[in-house]
Amino acid sequence: MSPLRAALLLVCLCACARDWRTDMWYQPARAARERPLPEPPGAVPLGAPPHYDERDDTQALQSPFPPDAGSVARGQSLFIERCASCHGPKGHGGGPVSRFFPPAPDLAYVAVRERSDGYIYGTILLGGRAMPRVSEGLDERDRWDLVHYVRAVQGLTPQGASR
Repeated sequence: MSPLRAALLLVCLCACARDWRTDMWYQPARAARERPLPEPPGAVPLGAPPHYDERDDTQALQSPFPPDAGSVARGQSLFIERCASCHGPKGHGGGPVSRFFPPAPDLAYVAVRERSDGYIYGTILLGGRAMPRVSEGLDERDRWDLVHYVRAVQGLTPQGASR
């Protein structure tokens, strides 16, 4: 190897720094216990849905979607997927979870019939006394479809049959 090549190789090796490999290590970051800055007072996120703290806040809500056969069918499939384990496959209680936890009520009970659609929507969204929230992964349309299905279950049972 000629001295010129050796010098050129030495210059190339010394000129290359290794810090290009570690640039991810030294970037600015937030500590794990640091919180993001709070929103300014009165700020409202764009496109945010209304926020409800309790089921009672939802009593006056009315469905923006018609309770047609398609909505009830979608509600039924969602009910079987998410609610039948507690409320039973037909919505009249006795689901398999009822053996281990307080039994879920028959959806055709008079007390449930007397609740507004908005209250039932709020129960799906926020949960109830013994009922957990089931709204995760459901959009507004899905929740209203479930409400329409609950009303259909109540229509299948004669008014005085369940108490």
